[in-house]
Amino acid sequence: MPQLQSLWSEVNKERDDVVFLCVNIGDEKDVIQKWWDEDGFTLKAMRQDGSAVSNAFGVQYYPTNYLIGPDGKVAWRAVGYDEGAIRKYLGM
Repeated sequence: MPQLQSLWSEVNKERDDVVFLCVNIGDEKDVIQKWWDEDGFTLKAMRQDGSAVSNAFGVQYYPTNYLIGPDGKVAWRAVGYDEGAIRKYLGM
């Protein structure tokens, strides 16, 4: 997560058309909030009830990263963190 936060901090300074959203499954809201506060994350986080979001996107392993294009369609997907691929897609 720290690497994703670092990338988000950089992207957020350069672009206003990109949002990073972290979807959590299994942790309670207060646990997520404590972690975010303690580690200083500024990424947007949401907690899903059940697994509706994960199921809709076909998530089988964590972390799975998606880039959603302006048209609302999945433009890129990968299991694990691949900063180079994210940067490439974002034109950085």
